Amino acid sequence: MKKRILKVFQDKGILVDPDAIDELTGAKDAMKCVDAILSDPERPLVVTKADVQHYLTCQPVKTRAKPRPKVAPEPKTALPTSEEKPAEIRILKDITGDSTCVGNVIDFAKLFNDRFQTLKKILARRRELAGMMSIDRARKIRKDVRFVGIVNDSRTTKNGHTMLDVEDEDDRIQVLIMKGSKKGMDAFIKDEVLGIVGSFSKDGELVVAKEVIRPEVPMNNAMAPNGSNAIVAFVSDVHVGSSEFLPDAWNRFVTWLNKDTLAKGIAYIVMPGDLVDGIGIYPGQEDELSIEDVYEQYQEFARLVTAIPQRIKIVMMPGNHDAVRLAEPQPALPKEVSSMFDTRVTFVGNPCYMEIEGRTILAYHGRSMDDFAGNIPNMSQMRPGEIMREMLRRRHLAPIYGDRTALAPEQKDYLVIDRVPDIFVTGHVHRCTVGEYRGVKIINASAWQGQTEYQRMRNQVPEPARVPMVDLGTGDTWVEDFSSS
Repeated sequence: MKKRILKVFQDKGILVDPDAIDELTGAKDAMKCVDAILSDPERPLVVTKADVQHYLTCQPVKTRAKPRPKVAPEPKTALPTSEEKPAEIRILKDITGDSTCVGNVIDFAKLFNDRFQTLKKILARRRELAGMMSIDRARKIRKDVRFVGIVNDSRTTKNGHTMLDVEDEDDRIQVLIMKGSKKGMDAFIKDEVLGIVGSFSKDGELVVAKEVIRPEVPMNNAMAPNGSNAIVAFVSDVHVGSSEFLPDAWNRFVTWLNKDTLAKGIAYIVMPGDLVDGIGIYPGQEDELSIEDVYEQYQEFARLVTAIPQRIKIVMMPGNHDAVRLAEPQPALPKEVSSMFDTRVTFVGNPCYMEIEGRTILAYHGRSMDDFAGNIPNMSQMRPGEIMREMLRRRHLAPIYGDRTALAPEQKDYLVIDRVPDIFVTGHVHRCTVGEYRGVKIINASAWQGQTEYQRMRNQVPEPARVPMVDLGTGDTWVEDFSSS
């Protein structure tokens, strides 16, 4: 029973005190109590023994074990929702408040069906796929065919050709891509959606591909001037609580924000995840923590944020080190954390589409970069710009199921890039990248943590204390470096 209860909470990303687990294990209606906790939108960030006792007696949880006193002052007014925020920031798509997953097989089927249908509609606009049909109908025609499918598997034959196992809603088929062709030199990954143009082999057992079409972002998405005078800065992977956090570099950044003439144009800061270092994230992490309590890590981060000029509006999202469920899409940080910050901070989920002064920004922490690097030859987390281009080509942030990035079985796939952003920003790999792909600004937003022992063992070299900037009016991009005085 104890292992079952632990697994349920682990799958939902809920932290539970050991005494609470013991209390639940000995209870008569343990699973009913677990269900009550899971269904309570106001449940605490960490479920304690006192919480369990209240749920077991079916009483409202009037008093809960509270975290240690907060360093940052409590806000005088409740945190506004995205709808109550000033019009300059508008949330376009975010899982927060809309999660419906239970975790059964039906949910996974709905997730992949939504992905397939959404990307199929995008591919249907491509002239190369005019007249596309289902795989089942293509089998009956046995001539030149066009269809869309999702990749089950990809392998290299003994002759060096690529063989894809592709399926749609009703059927599946093998697709052969000849070596030496342009597409034959490309890499294919599980669960991506492709358009296939080709013809059947003589025995009708497979399709020989003439063209392989990806959803891709269209050409010419360059940001036309829009009259905005605002600058947005991107600050990722602060990792407060780590012994490798860089306070001197952070203080140089904050001083610059308060005193430099150029900084007066900064109206927004977007923070794409890993705000704190968290606890229990990787082996041996406890030896590299300066703050061992996750609440205190957020309290210290809230204190640091108060030094940022009040004129600057801030958007914060979680990453894989933050105190939300690990499975993506991740909801915004819970009230126990968000209440530590003042009302100029907007909390969003991961990923999130937002609009700031007429510019569409897609923010994603970037956990799946590990999967892209592990499944596409010559890809590396040290070159995040290349991985982000692959995401845009596939119109998906984390296509691979069952690898390092946990995916929540929502009925809608929030990781599909269903609209083309002006700016695409990530974090996670602690590198600083500013580039462009088909007019989309690509940014990896550095970090504020030095190299950890875990990174050192994996030969991962960070580029910390850099801040990419975008002028929302002109689209100009540049980087401010605070890594040295």
